[in-house]
Amino acid sequence: MRHTVLAALVLALAAATASASEAAPKLILRVDKVTAAIINNRLVVSASGAVDSGGWTMPRLHLKEVRIPESDTEVIEFLATPPAPSTVVVQALLPVQATAVFPLPRYATVQVKVEGQSNAVTVPIATASPAATPAAPR
Repeated sequence: MRHTVLAALVLALAAATASASEAAPKLILRVDKVTAAIINNRLVVSASGAVDSGGWTMPRLHLKEVRIPESDTEVIEFLATPPAPSTVVVQALLPVQATAVFPLPRYATVQVKVEGQSNAVTVPIATASPAATPAAPR
């Protein structure tokens, strides 16, 4: 009896470990809209796009470490975690959005490129005007 219970526990643990490893984040299907601005000495990027089915979770923007000398573009990947293969989900294009705050980009960086699986959108980095930034308390 103990061996049966132990074997069942080992199999359950192996199944849980296997399904957790399959949930690696992937690029979303399509990027639709991107905004980028310097606000309070930080790069704030917002993006919206679409995934090809339901069940996608944790949409996020990931700064890609690209070391191209004298590049004027920050490259960001739009990632989300897909549903488990055994999960029943709706098969339709569904919207996703994410916003992230990054450190200031390298000198001479003037635009942001957000990559999806089927496309990429490049936008200029806007600088916040003094009227748009909140005043410091006195």
